[in-house]
Amino acid sequence: MRYQPFLARVSLGCFLLGAAVALTACLGTRLGSWPYALGLRILAPGVAVGAVGLVGGFVWIWRALAANNSLGWRCGIAGLFGSLLLVGIPADHLWLHYSLPPIHDVSTDIGDAPQFHSLLAWRKGAPNSASYDGPVIVTYNGERVTTALAQKYAYPDIKPLELLAGRMPPKEFFAKYFWRALNAVNALDWQVASFDLKTGRIEATDTGFWFGVVSDIVIRVRPAGAIGVRIDIRSKSRVGTADMGRNAEIVREFLEKEKGG
Repeated sequence: MRYQPFLARVSLGCFLLGAAVALTACLGTRLGSWPYALGLRILAPGVAVGAVGLVGGFVWIWRALAANNSLGWRCGIAGLFGSLLLVGIPADHLWLHYSLPPIHDVSTDIGDAPQFHSLLAWRKGAPNSASYDGPVIVTYNGERVTTALAQKYAYPDIKPLELLAGRMPPKEFFAKYFWRALNAVNALDWQVASFDLKTGRIEATDTGFWFGVVSDIVIRVRPAGAIGVRIDIRSKSRVGTADMGRNAEIVREFLEKEKGG
């Protein structure tokens, strides 16, 4: 029983130390103090220390329940749940890393993906090129497939949004959904780089929460047949190889906003 408060303090101490290392890794990467890959390497020991805190927290709560007492409960509870978050969030990302395809370029049109124009200057110096990765070969589920095919297997729901104008004049209908697309971009709090009604093009960026990884986004609105419009969107990370589903989620969020108005 005398070790119970000690275990609680160990759990809390490991959580605080691990959290400090993890926050340093994230903030340093976001501020551009070091590259993304180095930020991940800095994060690793922080998560490892958090794992020690998690084990200490579980041992503490096991002894507390067995002895039916609450010695060290403040440190124990804080250390246990704090370490659970510190380890759980990276563990979830690691699971996504290995369960989803190692791609970072997602488009609703894999045959004729929208291209970046205005964002080319913003992407200067980015490790990942601006060109569409569709033909690039990756390994997914033990098979060598193109990026476009890997996307199709993993995200079959990602498709263009096609709408019919009905009785509305085609030009008016096209303009309606272009401005609706721009409103969706603003509602999602993306940073708009450019928009042009004449070409039906919108370009924007979205920044990830933890490491500040930037995804560049291009939206293309164009006529579909005589009385409709087709809306395509493409999202690509500037750094990293596997995006853990982030760009697919960006595409989904936009399409849901566009459908819902």
